[in-house]
Amino acid sequence: GFQYPPCHMLNLSGFRILIDCPLDLSAITIFAPLPYDVGFEASEYPSDAQNPIQKKQKLARQMTPDDLVCAEPWYKTVKALHLWEVSLIDLVLISNPMGLLGLPFLTQNPRFCAKIYMTEATARIGQLMMEDLVSMHMEFRRFHGPQDSRFPVWTKNLDGEQVPPLLKKVVFGESGDDLGGWMRLYSLDDVKSCMKKVQAVKFAEEVCYNGTLIIKALSSGLDIGACNWFINGPNGSLNYVSDSIFLSHHAKSFDFHGLKGADVMIYSDFSCLQTGEMTENPVQDNNYISTISDKNDEDLAASLLDNEESLEEVEKLAFVCSCAIESADAGGSTLITITRIGIVLQLLELMSNSIESSSLKVPIFVVSSVAEELLAYTNTIPEWLCEQRQEKENHHLAILNSLKTRRSIYFLPFTHQT
Repeated sequence: GFQYPPCHMLNLSGFRILIDCPLDLSAITIFAPLPYDVGFEASEYPSDAQNPIQKKQKLARQMTPDDLVCAEPWYKTVKALHLWEVSLIDLVLISNPMGLLGLPFLTQNPRFCAKIYMTEATARIGQLMMEDLVSMHMEFRRFHGPQDSRFPVWTKNLDGEQVPPLLKKVVFGESGDDLGGWMRLYSLDDVKSCMKKVQAVKFAEEVCYNGTLIIKALSSGLDIGACNWFINGPNGSLNYVSDSIFLSHHAKSFDFHGLKGADVMIYSDFSCLQTGEMTENPVQDNNYISTISDKNDEDLAASLLDNEESLEEVEKLAFVCSCAIESADAGGSTLITITRIGIVLQLLELMSNSIESSSLKVPIFVVSSVAEELLAYTNTIPEWLCEQRQEKENHHLAILNSLKTRRSIYFLPFTHQT
């Protein structure tokens, strides 16, 4: 999915190509959050000391807050990343900002010498996301104190029988060999050094690698700057189709025509086919793909650009906004986790309209050290947006300014800031 895109290593015309290098951010949920009280000492945190009866009860239950690891978080990378010989990687292609989050772990290796390509929007948004991640992590580091160990010492207490199976599965993996994939987070200097190695490209811009491969980034429709890759070499051409949405309400639409004519197509994930046309029956799925391949260009484009799924997404966002307004009207609060930047823009627009049309005077708090800069950036890149958004130039900025004028939105770098 979007949060943890697939990572592939291709060997094409003698070149080793790494496609995406994400982090499994879902794995950090095993770490205990910081206490709200800033005076809370680490030694006061609930300990693992339990009497025999409590330990016995642990064996027959699911995870609870007491099971969470009270330590500075480590981050789970692509499996066996620490075993890769980075000097053998010739080329890195990044499909979307989430596929960039693990790359500094490779680029900080002095033997790394690969060429890195990604779209301009992915580079900027991805860099801001990494800076935000480092900023968030610094809160944990200040609380837990400096740690010099190159080994996650907190794993020593996870071998016992009293440890919930789910926790063990996240840490050690299905086969028990994921432990080496855990790494301490990189620094801001590592992020800056990584981005200096990047060559940013525009959609459909042809770049030549080593005088042999012609590479193009084509819009995937998933998010602002997200792309699929067309690679043409001396032995044939290849399309790599990442997580894609055929019709987007914010990002530039899926570039179907740019993918035509390739000898081989590799696709890792179709968001739209998961919830729309595709079924759980693999035989029927294959028949569906075969049917598509037999259609002419006009029919195929029409079938791919059906806006049913896109409308469903808008309906879901409208439902979230209505629930938030109902909660605020009842004196409550709503916590919405941040996902694709395009979804955040749509949510802000819908939420702004809902608040303005109601009699409520409630604030929106955006907790992020880079949110304001990120939202401002999206207003400077109309060429990366869908046609409807391009026609509404400065629309996002107008909404943001309106919210600020009404004192309806506040940007906070930390959750405990008021």
